[in-house]
Amino acid sequence: MKIKNVLLGIVSLSTIGLAGMITTQASAATSSPVYRLYNKNTGEHFYTESAYEKQSLKNAGWNDEGLGWNSATSGTPVYRVYNPNASGGDHYYTMSKYEAQSLVNKGWRWDNNGKAAFYSGGSVNLYVAYNPNANSGSHNYTINSYEQNSLLGKGWKYGKVAWKTMGASDINNGGNSGGNNNGGNNGGNVTPPKPTLPAGMSPKAPNQNTLNQLPAKASAGVSATEITRITGVSSYEGVQNIAYDTGMGVITYLFGNGMPDLAYTANRYGNAEAINDYISAFGRGSGPLTIKMVNAVIDYAGLPASNHVTKADYPFLPEQ
Repeated sequence: MKIKNVLLGIVSLSTIGLAGMITTQASAATSSPVYRLYNKNTGEHFYTESAYEKQSLKNAGWNDEGLGWNSATSGTPVYRVYNPNASGGDHYYTMSKYEAQSLVNKGWRWDNNGKAAFYSGGSVNLYVAYNPNANSGSHNYTINSYEQNSLLGKGWKYGKVAWKTMGASDINNGGNSGGNNNGGNNGGNVTPPKPTLPAGMSPKAPNQNTLNQLPAKASAGVSATEITRITGVSSYEGVQNIAYDTGMGVITYLFGNGMPDLAYTANRYGNAEAINDYISAFGRGSGPLTIKMVNAVIDYAGLPASNHVTKADYPFLPEQ
C-alpha cells in the first residue's frame, strides 16, 4: 500500500460495473475488526484488519476513526486494489476478482499481494457510494445507513450493497474495536451518529442541509479548493465561502476554520457587539461583505434571526 499527500482530482470508474454483489454466509461465527482511517489531505478513507497497518497510517498522519465494521473470517473474498496514478493514490474494494483484475490490467495494482483483504459473510449490509468528482477517496464503504444516505444526498452515486458483514459489535475473537463504531450499526439496527458540524457552526444553526451546495469563491489569493480544504466549508445558505486578507499577514474566512468566532464574542459581549466586530474584521465596508453574507454568518453561528442586519443598520454594506 502506498500513501501520498496530494489534493483531490477527478477520476471516473463509470466504465466498470460493480459486479459480484451476491454474497454467501460465513462458514464460521467468528469475526475480526476492520479499522477505518481517514486522510484529511486526500479525502480517502482506508479500511484494514491489520493493527500494524493501522498504526503505521496513524504515525503517517491519518486520523483513526475506530471500527468500521466486523468482517467474517471466511466467506466470499473481498479484494483490494490500489491506483498509483490517482492524485493522492486511491483504493478500491470488490468481491469480483474479474473486476479487480480488469483494474489491474488498466494500471492499478493488487494490494495485500492479491489475497483477500476481507470476507463477505453475515447479515449486515455494507454500502458503497461513489464520488465522481474525487480522485482519491472516490469510494466510501460503510454499514451506517445514515452516513450512506447523507453522501447520496450530497451527490454521491451508486448506493448499492457492496457485501455483507458481521456488524459493528460482538467481536468474537477478542479484537480491539478501536473505540468508534461509526453509528452503532449492530445487526442492521442503526443509531444515527450526531452530525459532525464544521468549525464555528452552532447545532442551532438553521438550514444545515444547505451546507456545501456551492463551491467556495476564490478570493484574497486563495483558490476555491484551498478555501474549502482549510475551512471545511464551501458554502452555506447560498453564500459562497470567501477569504479576506486583513492586511496584517492574516487571512480570515467567512465560515469554518479561520473565521472570526462570532458565537464566542456574542457570549462575552452581546450579539450586537459581536456582529459589529465581525464586520470590522472584514474591513468594515472595504472588504467583500454583504448584508446577505452577514446574515448567513449570524445563522451559521446560531444567533437568533432577530439579530439579522439590514441596509439601514450598515449602509456601507451592499445588499448582495
